[in-house]
Amino acid sequence: IKKELEGSVEGLEILSTSQHSVQVKIWKTEHKQLRLLIMFPEEYPHKCLMIEVKSKSLPERVMKLIENITEKEAKKLQGQYQVIQICKVARQFLDENMFIVCADELDAVKNRLMEKGDEIKIKQKAGTFQVTAHKNGYFMNLKFSITDDYPQSNAKIECKETNFPADLAAMFVRQGVELSRRCVVAPALQKKGDPPFKVKPSILPVAEYLIRDCIKFYPTAQCSICDNQTFPTDPKDVTQDIRGPLYVEYVYCSHVFHHKCLDKYMKTPPFKGGKKCPICGKRIFHEKWKETPELAEQRWAHKQAKRRELDEVTDFMDF
Repeated sequence: IKKELEGSVEGLEILSTSQHSVQVKIWKTEHKQLRLLIMFPEEYPHKCLMIEVKSKSLPERVMKLIENITEKEAKKLQGQYQVIQICKVARQFLDENMFIVCADELDAVKNRLMEKGDEIKIKQKAGTFQVTAHKNGYFMNLKFSITDDYPQSNAKIECKETNFPADLAAMFVRQGVELSRRCVVAPALQKKGDPPFKVKPSILPVAEYLIRDCIKFYPTAQCSICDNQTFPTDPKDVTQDIRGPLYVEYVYCSHVFHHKCLDKYMKTPPFKGGKKCPICGKRIFHEKWKETPELAEQRWAHKQAKRRELDEVTDFMDF
C-alpha cells in the first residue's frame, strides 16, 4: 500500500502504516489540510474501510462531510482495493470546495445577517458567492471572491447592482474593501502595548458592515437636523443630483443628512473648533464644505451684515 500511495495523490504524505491501518496527511494550503486515518477490517477488501478525518483548520461539520463522502466511495468499491481512491476523493474535495475554510463564516452570514427575501448564491469551484440584501425597497447585490490561500489573502468585494444612490453605494464598497484589507495587512503604525498583528478571516466582518450596517440600516435612518427620514420611501424618488436639496450626504462618522439640511448647518454658527456632527459630536469633514472655521465665520458675518443693510434700506423705504 505504501508504494502505491506514494506519488498517487498530490500533496499526500504517509504518516504511518501498520497491518491494521494507514494514516496520511493531504495538504493543499495551510488552511486546507487534513489527516485520514484509514482502518482495515479483518475481511478487507470484501468489507469497507473505516475512515476518520482530523484537521486543525477545517470546521467539524466539514470533517464529518468528508468522512461521509469517503465512506460512500468505499462502499462503491467494496470487494476492490479502496485506499488510493479514498485519498483521491478527499483531495478532490479540497480542490473543488473553496469555501470549506470559511463554512462557519457563510453560516453566520446566512443565519445572522440575512432576512426573508434576501438571497445568497454560492459557486464553490469558482470561489465566489453573491448576496442580495434588501431593506424597505432598497437593495444591493454584492459579489465576494476568495482565492486558495484564504484567509491569508483577503476577500474581494464588488457591487453588481443596487438602487442606492451611486456615490453612496460606491462609498459603502470602498469602506468594505478597506475593512477587508485591514484583516490581512498589519497597520503601518502599531500602538505600544498592542498584541502582535494576526491575520484574520475577512468575509464575516465585511458582510456585517455592508449588510447590517449599510443595507439594513440607512434606508430607515433619520436626518437628525430635520428629524425626517433621510431616504425617500420609494427608491425611485432617490435623487442623484449632488446639489439637490434631498440628496443624501454621508459624513466620515457614518451619519447621513439631507444636503439642504447639512448645507444650512455647516454655514450657521457656532464654528469654533469646526462643525460637529449633531449625533455623535465628531468633527465633520466633507469635500463640499472645506472652509476653515475662521473663514466660515467670516462669511457668515459678512452675510449677516449684508442682511442688516437690506433690512435698513427696506425700513427706510417703508418710512
